[in-house]
Amino acid sequence: MTSSRRLPALISGAVALSLVLGGCSLVEQAMTSAGEGVLAHAALAAAVADIEALDAVEDASYEIREDASLGDIGAISVTADPTLDSVQLAQFAEQFRHSFVALEQVTLRPQFSLKLAGETVGKFDLWVIPPTNDGFVENFEFWRATSAAVETELWLEIFPSSSSLGIRSIAIPFEADLDAATDRVVENYEALEAFVAVDSLLFHEADYLDYWQIAGVQSIDELAPFEFVELVRDLREIVPLFSFSEGSDAFPGDADYPEGLSAQWGGPLSFSGRPEIAVLSNEYSDEAWSTAVQAAVRTIQMANVNFKYSAGDRTFSLHTSACSGSVDATADDVLLFETLVDYGVTLPFGGGPGACIP
Repeated sequence: MTSSRRLPALISGAVALSLVLGGCSLVEQAMTSAGEGVLAHAALAAAVADIEALDAVEDASYEIREDASLGDIGAISVTADPTLDSVQLAQFAEQFRHSFVALEQVTLRPQFSLKLAGETVGKFDLWVIPPTNDGFVENFEFWRATSAAVETELWLEIFPSSSSLGIRSIAIPFEADLDAATDRVVENYEALEAFVAVDSLLFHEADYLDYWQIAGVQSIDELAPFEFVELVRDLREIVPLFSFSEGSDAFPGDADYPEGLSAQWGGPLSFSGRPEIAVLSNEYSDEAWSTAVQAAVRTIQMANVNFKYSAGDRTFSLHTSACSGSVDATADDVLLFETLVDYGVTLPFGGGPGACIP
C-alpha cells in the first residue's frame, strides 16, 4: 500500500517538525495522542523539505510502503543534478543521516533512493547511510564508475549486515530491459574488470561485501571471470534468464514462480563454493528436458562447474570435472548423465552425475 506525500491537515508542518526533533520521549507521547500514521507523515514531510533545500536537488518526494517482514518503510526518492560535486554529496550524506534518525524515531524503516536527472532507471539506494561523508561519496562514485564502465545504468544498493561488513549490491534495475542491459554489460565486461581491479587496490580495506547481479551472473565478493560470463552468454541463446519481477513474492512450486537460466559464480565467499548453472522449470516436460540437455552440453565445456536442471520436485545434476569434495548422485542425476552419453557427449576427466560439494 502506498500513502501519498500530502501531510494530513490534522497536524501542521511546524508542529510536526518540533515533534520529530524534540527527542524520543516527546515523539512517543505524540504517537500516543496523535497516532503513528500522522507522525510518520510528519517526519517524512520534514525530511523531504530539508532535502529539497539542499544544493543540486531537483526533486524529492516520499511514500510509505507496507512490508510483511520489514514493517512500514519510509521511502524517500531524490532526483539530483548530475553535475553535483563532492561537497554537495557530503551535504546529502549529512542530511540523509539526520533524516534516518528522525524516521526511525517514528518507527519507520528508512530507505533513500538517489537518482540523477536525465537517467531513466539507474539509482543509488540506501538502507543504511555510510558512517562517514567520505564513505558516502566513495560509494556514489563507485556507482557512477561501474555504470560508466558497462555503458548502461546500474542499481547500487547498500544494506546493513549482522557482520562487520555491510552488503553492497550492484545489479541491473528491475525497470531496465534485462536482455539489452545484460548484453551491454557483457560487451563492456573487460572495462568493468579493469575498474574493479584498480578500485580494490585503492580501497583494499573495504567496508562492504559486494554482491554482483550483472551479466546474467550472481557472485559474492568478486566478479566472475569472463570465461564464465561467456558461458552464460551462450546459454542465454538456449534458455532465457531467470528473473523476478519487482515486488514478486512467489516461492518455488508456485505457478507464477519464474523459470529460466540462473548462474552463480563460486568465489571464496560464494553460495556453494563452486560455480553453478541451473535451468529452472516449474514442471517436467519433454520440451523443458530437451532444453536442459542442450544447456548441459554447452556447460560441460567449462571445468569445475555444477549443472542442475530443476523441474518441479525433480532435480538432475552433474559436475563437469574431477571433484575433490563429495558427490551424492541420485537416479535422476544418472539419467541426465546417461542421456548425454547417448548423445555422444563426453564429459571432461572426472566429470559425472551428481553435484560436487566442496
